[in-house]
Amino acid sequence: MRRIPALVYLAGALLIFWLLLATMMIFSGFPFIVVMLSLSSDLMISLFILGLAWAYQKNL
Repeated sequence: MRRIPALVYLAGALLIFWLLLATMMIFSGFPFIVVMLSLSSDLMISLFILGLAWAYQKNL
C-alpha cells in the first residue's frame, strides 16, 4: 500500500482554508478589492509554504 506524502495533505488543508476564507468573505459583503487582496495574499503565502515543504522533502 502506497503512503500519501504529507505535502498532499498540506496542499489539501490550504485549499480548504482558502475556499472557506473566500466563501466567508464573499457572503459577509466585503468590498471586491478587499476580498481579492486578501485571497491573493493568502494564495501567495500558501504557495510559499508549499514550496518550502516541497524543498524540505527533496532535501534541497
